[in-house]
Formats: sequence, C-alpha cells, structure tokens
Amino acid sequence: MLTTSHSQSKNPLKQCVILTSALLGLFLILCVPAYLTAGKTSVEGLVYSALLCLIPGLIILLMTGYFFREAPPASVMAISTLTRIMIAGVGALIIFNIRPDFGLANFSIWLLICYFASLLVETLLIIR
Repeated sequence: MLTTSHSQSKNPLKQCVILTSALLGLFLILCVPAYLTAGKTSVEGLVYSALLCLIPGLIILLMTGYFFREAPPASVMAISTLTRIMIAGVGALIIFNIRPDFGLANFSIWLLICYFASLLVETLLIIR
C-alpha cells in the first residue's frame, strides 16, 4: 500500500498538473499588480513569463518521471536548473528582440517571480 501512494505521488502527469496549477494560481494573483504597474503591457509580460517558466518545468517533470526515475535528485535538479535557465534566458532574449518596449516593470520582474516560484514547486515535486 505504501508503494502505491509513493508511485502515485511520483506520477509525472500529476506533477505536471500540480506545477501548472501553481503557476496558474500565481498568474491570477499577480495579474492585478501587473495591471496596476503598467497596464495591459505588463500583463502581457506576465503571460510570457509564466509560459517561459512552465514549459521547462513540464519538460523536466515528464523527463524525470518517464526516463530518469531512478536518478539521484541532485543530478535531476542540476539538469532542471540548466534547462530552465536555457529556455527562460533564450525566451527572454527573443521577447526583448520582438518587444523592445518591455522593461523591468513589464517583463523582467515577472519572469524572476515566476522563475523562482516554478523552481520551488518543481524542486518540492522532485525531492518528495
């Protein structure tokens, strides 16, 4: 019975739903401050930020759940951090090239908040 609950808690699809729900909740909480900061442009930056942090989290959770199930958590976290930095960094550069009007208040601050929140949730899901 204990192995059943452990395997269910390590279910990668369930972990993806938890991460998505956490980022969606964070997005809903941050929508009002983003709108009050710089209007619709800031909310647009928040959307991009949440997506840039969700995508690597889903990739890592699916990879660790299906391919690296027995890997030590430290190595998974190293791969996770590198993947997240690469995707968020490249995505941020692309967004800054497409939308040069984005700045600290419109995008960067939301990216940092979403980045650390998703990293926290992902870490708790992996080491649990």
